[in-house]
Amino acid sequence: MLAVAGLNGCTKISSQTGVTSGNSWTVHGILRVGSYEDLDSLNPILSNEAFVSDVCQMIYSGLIDYDDHADPIPDAALAVPSLANGGISKDGKTIVYRLRRGITFSDGVPLTSADVKFTWQQIMNPANNLPYRYPYDQVRSIDTPDPQTVVVHLRAPFAPFVSYFMRDGNVGAILPEHLLAGNADLNRVAFNTHPVGSGPFIVKQWVPGSLLELAANPRYWRGAPKLRRIEYRIIPSQNTLLTALRSHELDFYYSAPEVQYATLKRLGGFRITVTPNMTFEHVTFNAGRPPFDDVRVRRALAFAIDWKKLADDVYLGLDVPGMADESPMSWAFNKDVRPYPYDVAAANALLAAAGWRRDQSGMLRKNGQPFEITMVTVSGVTTRENAEVLIQRYLHDIGINVLIRNYPASLLFATYGAGGVLQHGKFDLALFGWQYTVPDPDDTQTIGPDQVPPAGQNVTFYADPDIGNWQNGGRLHYDRAGRRPYYLKIQQRIHDAVPEYTIVWRSTIDAVNSDLQNFRPAPAVSDFWNSYDWSI
Repeated sequence: MLAVAGLNGCTKISSQTGVTSGNSWTVHGILRVGSYEDLDSLNPILSNEAFVSDVCQMIYSGLIDYDDHADPIPDAALAVPSLANGGISKDGKTIVYRLRRGITFSDGVPLTSADVKFTWQQIMNPANNLPYRYPYDQVRSIDTPDPQTVVVHLRAPFAPFVSYFMRDGNVGAILPEHLLAGNADLNRVAFNTHPVGSGPFIVKQWVPGSLLELAANPRYWRGAPKLRRIEYRIIPSQNTLLTALRSHELDFYYSAPEVQYATLKRLGGFRITVTPNMTFEHVTFNAGRPPFDDVRVRRALAFAIDWKKLADDVYLGLDVPGMADESPMSWAFNKDVRPYPYDVAAANALLAAAGWRRDQSGMLRKNGQPFEITMVTVSGVTTRENAEVLIQRYLHDIGINVLIRNYPASLLFATYGAGGVLQHGKFDLALFGWQYTVPDPDDTQTIGPDQVPPAGQNVTFYADPDIGNWQNGGRLHYDRAGRRPYYLKIQQRIHDAVPEYTIVWRSTIDAVNSDLQNFRPAPAVSDFWNSYDWSI
């Protein structure tokens, strides 16, 4: 039932530079990590940031996790439920998880089924500022007949449910009931800055915007991690991150931009990995307000931008071009959905049909109003800022004035309750990446008509009932053959209606100290999935 086996054939490119061991600047037992995005919370249910998810992989446990083949693996659970092992009932509406014995939170209190149920209750608590509640809102009830058993009752059969439910690092990483029970909400509790989890590392200190220091958890169920400490440093400029790597202030620079790849390959003492990933770098159109509530205008921009040149010149040809939201690595990928050709004449004709006319200066106007829009992305991300400039130039050529206004990740991706820019629709075009939190083709979270903010993460504000019906059909079938036709239709609709446009499926570029052992980057979810096994 799980949409992961088809990913096993994905390839990784590894470039080994310099010596393979014994770098003089290595601090044995301590890993120094550099990140360009600040963290908005250390409570995984309150954040929508991919980098927070990476950090929470090291602090918490989930019922399941995903390995470097994008296969689901048991974490706090003894097994991933399936029809074959009896964890999923024949009618597909009851899921049973058996928990490992001996798992404790880092304060020594046992993790039990009550903590799993409590976490679900916090996810469903409307007072908590979550980025999404899907698919936890598909649960009718949860029973905990004993401390090691969780019985989930679904409202209806739900094929991707096991892929999503209580996976580590994201909404669903298991919270400690004994520390959080009794709060009306979790939005501002002290736990969010100094949490207690059951993962391999303990938070020693967090200085927002600067440093997160983690120490090995001696009570971790797999045994104490091999690293004594991780220093996770926030450096909001990718150029400064590169400088810090060169001066050996960092051991690990992850998710580096394509423009730095050639430079990174030349560094001595580092291993550079390029891992094809199920992360799509894309432009989102705010279809909830003019001018992008008109499909003709969205399609005009799809023709007006040379997407291939954008992929080649900005992303340097390291990534796979796309258009819709299913990865070429997925069994649900629609190979017949192709990128729009660069066709300025077609763009101009569509804009004219939508009522836009050129003024004497060559810029577009409608009813006396200029075609002026705002584009946003994460500030300090070199590749995206370069892409913005190129897109701005293409759109200026057809008479559209693009204002660029970028934000820190903690503000751009903040939840609705925390005033997030995307969630509140304070943009016309947005350039960012959606990272699959699970390698399943279900895209309800990001394009579902019932997930428009504040209900969820559909920040295109495009609510298409057909897409909703197809998503529902894809969830009801547990076999791939029954699910696939629905996702082919959704991809075709995304092509035709253009609520978003994928530029490339990004490869994750990581630079790691060649002394770091057992680092195994993943094609989906998180490169931090096995941090408990890293050593340096």
